[in-house]
Amino acid sequence: MAKYIKKEMADMRQTGVKQVCYRLKSNGTVDLGDLARRIARSSTFAEAEIKGVVLSLIEEVVDRMASGHSVHIDGLGTLMPKIGLREDAEREVLDGEGRKRNAQSLHVTGVSFRVDKGLVRTLDSKCRLEKGAVSRIRRSKYTEEQRLEKAKAFLREHTVMRLGDYYRLVGLSRTAASLELRKWERDVATGITSEGSYSAKVYVLRKN
Repeated sequence: MAKYIKKEMADMRQTGVKQVCYRLKSNGTVDLGDLARRIARSSTFAEAEIKGVVLSLIEEVVDRMASGHSVHIDGLGTLMPKIGLREDAEREVLDGEGRKRNAQSLHVTGVSFRVDKGLVRTLDSKCRLEKGAVSRIRRSKYTEEQRLEKAKAFLREHTVMRLGDYYRLVGLSRTAASLELRKWERDVATGITSEGSYSAKVYVLRKN
């Protein structure tokens, strides 16, 4: 039996309406060893043989994707590599001025996976759901003006502030804190801006 959680969504458009989404509660992660043991109990294959075949399959899938192929596995889905600019590479403008990018500026950023529809139908027919907990968004006890002053006070003491520093400081959820900081850095009047990008991004006091 799988439990679902009703989760409150962030009000991105500030409509004042509390909307919810649903997600499955995790019962932990099953690894290859667990899967191989279960398959071995109901087949003539040994656990080690099953693991060996799966690891060989993974290696072959990686090799085929590295050569530019998408890989389709019947009953599971289709995998295709995604590429993007390296963090230190400047974005190129098509037919515009500026430096042209080459292959060294790009790398694999992930793998897209399009699930087989038959797998979804089979999963839906086997999955029996029951109600679990309700997850609500953490709300700060401070007003936005108070949060801004606390952020500035933190920066005067520590020079830089990361996203984690801020949401722990004021009691917002990670998503709400990120949205608020991005809003502030776009507004010169707040006195806050940012440096760096992605995981290296930090917030600092704006220089006059």
